[in-house]
Amino acid sequence: MKFNRLFTEKGLSMERLVALVEVDDAGGIANAAPDDNSRQSLISRQISQLEKFFDIELKNKTGKTVRLTPAGKQLARLARDHLQSLEEFQRTCRKQPMDVLIGAGDSLLQWLLLPRISKVREVLKGSVVEFRDLQNAAICDALQDHVIDFGLLRSDLVTPGSLTGKPLGKFGYSLFIPDKLFPRDRKTTEAELIQLLPVATQGGNTLFQRRLEELAVTRKWKLNVNLLCESFPQAAQVLASGQMAVILPDLARLGISFDSVWVYPLKSLDELRREMFLAWHPHRLETRPHLAGVQNKLAEVLKFVF
Repeated sequence: MKFNRLFTEKGLSMERLVALVEVDDAGGIANAAPDDNSRQSLISRQISQLEKFFDIELKNKTGKTVRLTPAGKQLARLARDHLQSLEEFQRTCRKQPMDVLIGAGDSLLQWLLLPRISKVREVLKGSVVEFRDLQNAAICDALQDHVIDFGLLRSDLVTPGSLTGKPLGKFGYSLFIPDKLFPRDRKTTEAELIQLLPVATQGGNTLFQRRLEELAVTRKWKLNVNLLCESFPQAAQVLASGQMAVILPDLARLGISFDSVWVYPLKSLDELRREMFLAWHPHRLETRPHLAGVQNKLAEVLKFVF
């Protein structure tokens, strides 16, 4: 009988593989079953049984946190692909829509993906689309682990031999200025605007914030930063008050009305100019037939130019 070795020994079961995938998705046993000690103990036993079956360590403990080993993550990835294939076969038989998971940062979600959702759904042929707000590192991990189908990533993170992608466009940073704060027809300079106007932008010790602070020190600018927000879309909402200018990625041009706001490109931040890619893991698409060939069409509807 084929696959005889998998079934003549005890330890392997669908339920145990599902538990392993849940731990991988959650980042640890405690996160997979928060505030449920009985469930955590059950999951730990299930993984131990898989360890005995495969004769390899699938989890390890660092302090109080139990996470999967590289072998555990590899098995979780294999299990996830097979479980998802079975689920999709069931959906096909029942004529239910498939799902498509896309990861992106908050700015890309708010200003690129959501405004183009109709075109995205048209390309994906009626699939249920799920957007996940993820940072670049988390998108890379989710693509590698086959947790999501597509991710919007910086070009330098789309590494040949691992991830594949299509370019979407490049963006830099600009100062978005309410007319009542500083008239658009008045002659000015970048240095004057960045020091004179009260400014809001993204904080949180990001690469962008660090570079902005380094630039101010190098050029001996006295930045008039009045507000730091968790994300650029949060900062963009301040424009409605007319009381502050806001430093935002050029992506914000796709979602902001210019009736009472004008834009001054910040050439001093050109080194932070980024090229974005639609990225995917080739094997992930191979295991999801309904996504065959959609990547090029999806990249086309998400392209942007500034």
